[in-house]
Amino acid sequence: MQVLITEEQLRETVDRLARQVEEAYSGRKLTIIGLLLGSVVFLADLIRRIGIPYELEMVSSRQPMVTSERPGPLVINPDVLAPIVEGRDVLVADDIFDTGETLWELIPQLDDLGAARVRSVVLLVKQGRRRAPIQPDFKGFEIPDLFVVGYGMDYAGRYRHLPYVAALDSAELSAGASS
Repeated sequence: MQVLITEEQLRETVDRLARQVEEAYSGRKLTIIGLLLGSVVFLADLIRRIGIPYELEMVSSRQPMVTSERPGPLVINPDVLAPIVEGRDVLVADDIFDTGETLWELIPQLDDLGAARVRSVVLLVKQGRRRAPIQPDFKGFEIPDLFVVGYGMDYAGRYRHLPYVAALDSAELSAGASS
């Protein structure tokens, strides 16, 4: 396991992102939507540092796997989200911007619910993986195309507790797959 981002780097970057969010949304009606599960630690740290009013909701970023290779379609519950996004600025918070497909699917659904404007904040952007024609509006770190864990992100249910972001090597990935 190789540490990519230290606790101190995470703190500094989350502080910076919180300031950017405050500047962008000061005086506006803001709803923050966190994507479960990996973003929970990032989102908790971020919202503690944001000093402007906001509404908060969580959504599951993916449905269970349809096949062993690809998760099912992203589906949100409009009955829950419509009242807190209609006419408001929405900020979607996620841990990793990988292919961009999650945001590409989610943003039009939020637009359909009447959001005034939808933007995104992500902790990590994986280089060279984007497949959707979208970029995050606020981003923490760019990282190589590695499998990362820690700071709420897991592999096979492990490593979420790490207070830093680390990359797993192939041996650790193989060991986790067989556990």
